[in-house]
Amino acid sequence: MDELNLLARSLPDAPPPSAEVVEKARARLSAVRHEPVRRSRAGGRALAWGWPLGAAAATTVVLMVVVVLVSSTTATAPRPAAAPTQTPVPATGNDALLRLADQVAQLPDDSGAYWRRPLLNNDLLRVRSGGRTFNVLQSSRIDLWQPRDPRDPVQAVSREQFVRPATPADERAWRAAGSPAVVQRVCTSGTRAKDCKQVRLHTTPTGCVYTRAVAPGGVLGDLRLGERTLADLAALPGDVVRLREKLRTYWTRDGQAGESFEDFLPAASAALLQLPVRPSVRAAALRILAGLPTTKVSGSTTDPLGRPGIAVTFWKSEGFTAEFGADDEVAERYVTILDPRAGTLLASDAAIAAEGAEGLAKGTFMHYQAWAPEAGWTGERPERPRGCRLSDRPLP
Repeated sequence: MDELNLLARSLPDAPPPSAEVVEKARARLSAVRHEPVRRSRAGGRALAWGWPLGAAAATTVVLMVVVVLVSSTTATAPRPAAAPTQTPVPATGNDALLRLADQVAQLPDDSGAYWRRPLLNNDLLRVRSGGRTFNVLQSSRIDLWQPRDPRDPVQAVSREQFVRPATPADERAWRAAGSPAVVQRVCTSGTRAKDCKQVRLHTTPTGCVYTRAVAPGGVLGDLRLGERTLADLAALPGDVVRLREKLRTYWTRDGQAGESFEDFLPAASAALLQLPVRPSVRAAALRILAGLPTTKVSGSTTDPLGRPGIAVTFWKSEGFTAEFGADDEVAERYVTILDPRAGTLLASDAAIAAEGAEGLAKGTFMHYQAWAPEAGWTGERPERPRGCRLSDRPLP
């Protein structure tokens, strides 16, 4: 039996449910069909468990959710859109993403000749020198300049930013060791020497490589959502139902082998928060993510660069690093940090120590990818970087 026809007979005086109401019902149905990810040390990966609903049970759940949504929407008048605000959205529960989406949807469209994506990739390493053991932070950076006009060149620049003591305490230990320029990485017992190389410390960028060329077909240099162009992204709808269906066509067309649409949807929706899409599209992506059972908002936080943000996970939230220093297995939790005003990413898949280890305090950022503050659209055009080697190979 069609659950919507049954609903119409149950509520003869109510208007038919809107597409948004139906979408919310289906999102809630998805939520009751999954259980939280459970931790397992086996294989170093978390396992997701679920149980199937029969057709009759699924129809009943959809009907009940739609009845509740329709009843609530017919009982009260719709609220007017809130005025733009500069106050960060409170980050409590998944509703925080819905409130953030309402705020983001009111932002003006961006302008500029180039979209700039500066990514910082940072890793914490345990090292030894002069009888002292301490931590260093290794940072690399990739700047992508994507032109709005596909006839202009795409430029990407990659460099190692620095390798330096991670904290003031680590710097004191480094100085006590004689301020060495080269240190030995600490590895687990039995690690081959070639896999546990020495590390050279420096505070100025080195190893600069760049590419500069017109992109064939105008394909975006950031391939998180496949081979899309800025025109493809500009055409994405800012409506939840239509955006979800557009992502379904991507999933079908790109032939995501062995991956269900339910598994594809969180990653694809989160990718839109990292790409140059209109604020209305980003808002729709946030609404999709808010309704998924894999999404969990932890609350307000500070990102690795000291910026305020909203901590959220969109899929796997726990795991184990291969090693840290002499410890061959360290539990870590993963978090994505969103800008509380624009809904864009500040840091993605940041790994935080979920337990203490030698030289590692619980709660320490172990590795992460962060967007530098200058990320976004700009009227500036990229200049060929000085002191960099031109490469004929694509940069990541």
